Amino acid sequence: MIHDVSFLYYSTLAGIRSKVSGVLDKDAFLQLLIQGLKSQNPLEPMETKDMIAQFSQLTSLEQVINLTKAVEEFVRVQTSVNPAQLASLVGKYVVVKNNTLSVVNGQADGIVFYLERESRVIVRIEDENGNVVRVEDLGYVKPGMRAWQWNARDNNGIPVRDGKYAYHVYRVNEKGELEDIGGIDGGTVSAVQIKNGKAYVLVNGNLYPVESIVEIS
Repeated sequence: MIHDVSFLYYSTLAGIRSKVSGVLDKDAFLQLLIQGLKSQNPLEPMETKDMIAQFSQLTSLEQVINLTKAVEEFVRVQTSVNPAQLASLVGKYVVVKNNTLSVVNGQADGIVFYLERESRVIVRIEDENGNVVRVEDLGYVKPGMRAWQWNARDNNGIPVRDGKYAYHVYRVNEKGELEDIGGIDGGTVSAVQIKNGKAYVLVNGNLYPVESIVEIS
């Protein structure tokens, strides 16, 4: 009967771990391990290698829990809004990730992007509904900071409506696959705003999330 209880302990432990998928905390895990030691058959005690395996699982579980807590704390600090720090950005020149542009009176904003190495570049522009209005193959472009000016016309050469558009800048890699390298914008921060708990900087008349900043000077 004692042997059956020991078997039941291991079956229960496996079942619990399977159901909660790692949610079981280390205290509960340790209690189950102790209970298993108490319930084992004295004539057939747990082998040393099995005991070591159980404690190894406990150590691994504790490491995972500690790592999870560390990540959660990091995210909390990174996403918290500090008005004093935000105010210090005003007047600074920043470079931000950007994938939107405006067309006003038939004139489109320029698209700026950065290449680490010479690559074939393709630009795709979409309207507010996600419809592709223009695809432009820029051919091979030399590395560094580069710009391309859209003429605000679609693939058929017809002028598009004024408004906001999204764009993607792709680099064709060695495998012939498209890598989205995105675009960038740069300018002086004229103001900072907090909306729904999220912080934004005002650059060139456009609001960008603070996390989109890639350089401050």
